[in-house]
Amino acid sequence: MSRSRYAGVLAHHDDKVVLVYEEYPRWGGPYWNIPSGRIEDNETPFEGACRELAEETGLVVATADLVLHGTAAVTGAVTLSRVWNFTVDVVDPTLHVRDPDGLIQEARWFPVEEASRLLHELPYRPLSEPSVAVLTRQARPGAHWAYSDPEAEPVVTYPNG
Repeated sequence: MSRSRYAGVLAHHDDKVVLVYEEYPRWGGPYWNIPSGRIEDNETPFEGACRELAEETGLVVATADLVLHGTAAVTGAVTLSRVWNFTVDVVDPTLHVRDPDGLIQEARWFPVEEASRLLHELPYRPLSEPSVAVLTRQARPGAHWAYSDPEAEPVVTYPNG
């Protein structure tokens, strides 16, 4: 079974959250998502999250400023993906996309309600559901989302009960 690691960041500024308009060829087009991506082998989840946020939005934050809000695990037919989701408050909201993969078309600040609506449109539940739950305060910090399959209902647990 192959394993992969991903990190995403819900970056906030003045009651808004930044989303990126990202091309997803396997899903037939672009969707709004939180800044996120694969953690490189030499990185911690915190370092990967900071790098992805900087590449996709131009926002630079220190690893010490990130707050781990939750994790997720997605079991596929031949893969296991682990995900770390962070939150951070941003002082300078200036956006500048520098995505080396060329998949990010735009970065923009949205009110939380609109961001939640746009994230619901993502066709991959493990990307949308944890982020929306954090934005709408339906998930407490420390939540772990376990998906037995990307289309399955997740089992959400919290440490110590």
